[in-house]
Amino acid sequence: MSNNSKQSLKKKLLLYLCTVIIGSSAIFSFYSQASADNCDPQVIKKGEGCFLYQVKSGNFSIPIYYYVPEKLSENTKVLFAMHGKKRNAQDYRNDWKSIYNNNNNEHNNFILLAPQFEQKWFPKAAGYNLGNMFTEDLNILNPRNKWAFTEIENIFTFVKRSTQVKANNYYIYGHSAGAQFVHRMVIFMPDAHLEKAVAAEAGSYIIPDENSEYPCGLKKLTGESLPSVNLKKAFTIPMTIILGTKDNKVLSSEHDSYACAAQQGNNRLARGEYFYNQVKNITHQRKEDFNWTLKEVTATHIVANTNPPIEDPMLVSCAALEFFPKLTSVNCK
Repeated sequence: MSNNSKQSLKKKLLLYLCTVIIGSSAIFSFYSQASADNCDPQVIKKGEGCFLYQVKSGNFSIPIYYYVPEKLSENTKVLFAMHGKKRNAQDYRNDWKSIYNNNNNEHNNFILLAPQFEQKWFPKAAGYNLGNMFTEDLNILNPRNKWAFTEIENIFTFVKRSTQVKANNYYIYGHSAGAQFVHRMVIFMPDAHLEKAVAAEAGSYIIPDENSEYPCGLKKLTGESLPSVNLKKAFTIPMTIILGTKDNKVLSSEHDSYACAAQQGNNRLARGEYFYNQVKNITHQRKEDFNWTLKEVTATHIVANTNPPIEDPMLVSCAALEFFPKLTSVNCK
């Protein structure tokens, strides 16, 4: 084969490969964005909507259900609402929007963001509840830019730039699996722009010491080691653990993927109390500041006889008061 023929063949192969790669990328992008209907690509407007946030570390998008008030001011805050196991971010946006609409005044002006971490990109508990820090088998530590926690920071930066709000930090609320996400983010990313966190009704917790194996504690016996943890700073971040006093029913095994129940308790109330007391003792022994609080309210995890099951509105109301004490017409008793 002549040199000209070889060069011609190489060009054809190169063109073919480029066509395949570009085509595959387009298909990949299409399917990644088609998972959330009625979401605009990276466009956030006044009022209620959904936009697709393009993830920097991968070729896919995260749907963000949002509510932006008509009037933004220097006092406008940013609030993240983290969904539970069902990954129904739109429902969480709607719950918080109803509180906003019933209490609309200058003191309660906030942008609401409810990101949807889909199973396809953040699979199972490791991908969402645990912040996607490790691969599904918990052996390989993912780069920090692939953590689900990191995406909250990136989304905050994008929304600030898009809306031109002045907020330097944000509030974050999580329920159930979202509560696991939130309290773990406080522990593993205390350098994030967190103003205050609320974790309501987590199914299990990580105790920040080395007496229990990860993800129930900080002891890592298999696979790669945990990243360094700045607990001193984590303990100073204001965080409220909200528990429902009615949530004392024994949980099924599906609520304890990593066998934490043996030490933490067999129901949500007991596990939350155990977690808070353990951390309080740890900070006392370390003689460090402790800005976490425990709030127990007359609420259930899920309202009975609803289809689909919905979070107890009282949990959301109590969380809202933690963020915005001047709210009116909110029931938290």
